[in-house]
Amino acid sequence: MRFWDSSALVKLYVAEPDSAQFRQLATDPEMLLISSFTIHELHCAFWRKELSGAISDGAAEILFGKFLRQIDAGRFKVVTYELKTRNRAIDVVRRCYRTQQPIVIRSLDALQIASALEGAASEIVSADLRMRNGGGLFGLRVLPD
Repeated sequence: MRFWDSSALVKLYVAEPDSAQFRQLATDPEMLLISSFTIHELHCAFWRKELSGAISDGAAEILFGKFLRQIDAGRFKVVTYELKTRNRAIDVVRRCYRTQQPIVIRSLDALQIASALEGAASEIVSADLRMRNGGGLFGLRVLPD
């Protein structure tokens, strides 16, 4: 299963220079795996895009509504936050910071990686360097290559 980080998922909704590469990855018929935290991260990302002028006024809520409808329609499998996810995130932080060359992971990144692992992902799609490094540390194939 392929886990999608928020940094990659936003590229499916907002045209960015590398969006085509991520859209191609999303054509896989398998459901996209996301964390319950992704819902809130994407909402904020859309608002940041609107505030910066990268998308038009009013587009943040339109895009967010589209995303929520796709969740409701079953386009995404959402990994919810539970005790196992919490414990896995604690392990993610410890392992990232204890490596020979520490990965300075952020709290939501750790929760995203923990969600990927709890969702039995074998791959992680991300544009974020910390997420890519962290995912690789846990044996996830990092996409795009």
